[in-house]
Amino acid sequence: MTDIGKERGWPSMTRASFDAQRGPNGALLVGSPDEVVDKILRHSEALGGLSRLSFQMNAASLPQIKMMRAIDAIGARIVPALHEKDHGQTLVNASRTGGPL
Repeated sequence: MTDIGKERGWPSMTRASFDAQRGPNGALLVGSPDEVVDKILRHSEALGGLSRLSFQMNAASLPQIKMMRAIDAIGARIVPALHEKDHGQTLVNASRTGGPL
């Protein structure tokens, strides 16, 4: 993020700002599948529901095995957990009507 931010005139990403963004109320979905599910549900509730969610990973800096593990966790643990949660109803409805989840 620092290189792109530099091109756009943003300040450098610090460890403190990264930690804040990966925390419970930050924008980054980083953590265990359970932590990611909880964060998605919190954001969905705060925003009045979500109809679409995109995961973005940096393929240039992440080893392939870690990338594949993350993709597998999204499909095998995160999406099914969202389908099971009552608070994820908007997400569940989106996936059943051709949405991305």
